[in-house]
Amino acid sequence: MKEFNLDFGLARPTVIRGLALAVLVLSGCVSPQLDTEPMPLRIIPYSGGLKIADSGGQEISFSRKQPGVERAVNRLTGSEPTERRPLGECEALRWENGLVLFFVNGDFVGWTAGPPVWPAQFGSAGNTCGWSN
Repeated sequence: MKEFNLDFGLARPTVIRGLALAVLVLSGCVSPQLDTEPMPLRIIPYSGGLKIADSGGQEISFSRKQPGVERAVNRLTGSEPTERRPLGECEALRWENGLVLFFVNGDFVGWTAGPPVWPAQFGSAGNTCGWSN
């Protein structure tokens, strides 16, 4: 039986490293599948904005820009705002779970919430732009 030597002029460890590098590079080309299922309610309102439960300390702080805040809250609640209301220089967005966020010039400035988002009858923080439930 004749044996073939596939040397390619390279040392064996170089070939192995090259193959490993090719696999690593190609594995980075696979895009992750987006989770289309809504996440369970994980928003925890606090004095500086909204904390995200079980996220390793992530939060949506006051002064964040409205498009990013909306996308994050939509994903966390599994829904889009049910109401958009202009309040002078403010815009209020209400979700079906009772969370209301306030924006001034596109910046997140305040929130109000009741059950189930807020454990008490009613809570708020930041600039609520004169909102009344």
